[in-house]
Amino acid sequence: MVAPEFRGASGSVRGPKRRLRALAVGLVLALLPGAGKAGDLQPWSSPAPPELALTRLDAAALDLADMRGEPVIVHFFATWCGPCIEEMASLNALAQRRDPAVAILAVNVGEVPARLRSFFKARPVDFPVLLDEDRAAMKRWQVLGLPTSFVLDGQLRPAFKTEEPLDWTSPAVLRALAAVAKPGGENPSEERPEEERPKQDLSRTIADKNEGGAIR
Repeated sequence: MVAPEFRGASGSVRGPKRRLRALAVGLVLALLPGAGKAGDLQPWSSPAPPELALTRLDAAALDLADMRGEPVIVHFFATWCGPCIEEMASLNALAQRRDPAVAILAVNVGEVPARLRSFFKARPVDFPVLLDEDRAAMKRWQVLGLPTSFVLDGQLRPAFKTEEPLDWTSPAVLRALAAVAKPGGENPSEERPEEERPKQDLSRTIADKNEGGAIR
């Protein structure tokens, strides 16, 4: 996971101090155990996903609330993030599989459309790219680093989350997505009710105590 850089409207880091700060953060993250390795999907417990209504790179409007019916991956990324570039190819491979059927939304953080058009002209993808130029969506979704991905089930309920780059076509990830994609499929974020315990026969308990002196 790479900490987000703070860029101006031109896409460049604002000032040499911030450039050095971003570089220092990137070096620290690169030295952390497991840095650069594929992460895992973790259960995501949240009452409801935050709002996500943004403009696509092709200028069309898109609202997550209108996508009920199949699982959705919400993926936050930036083109200056090395792990994000590698993961974008993995997400596109997942989109081309179409099994399990999962919608993918790639949310770009803080970059101008012209830069993105150039990027995706060289690396076309089969899913929408959304613009979060002011980072408002990133803040609502509490994204602390890039890449970060969220998985919602077909009812748009939180299911999984990962704050590390992921191989989206690995067997384990495909199994998790397939389980969420099934109608009435298992959602790891939902609390399961405790099994009802059999009611105790009080008359039998009292009789046992009278006979043996202890409740059996």
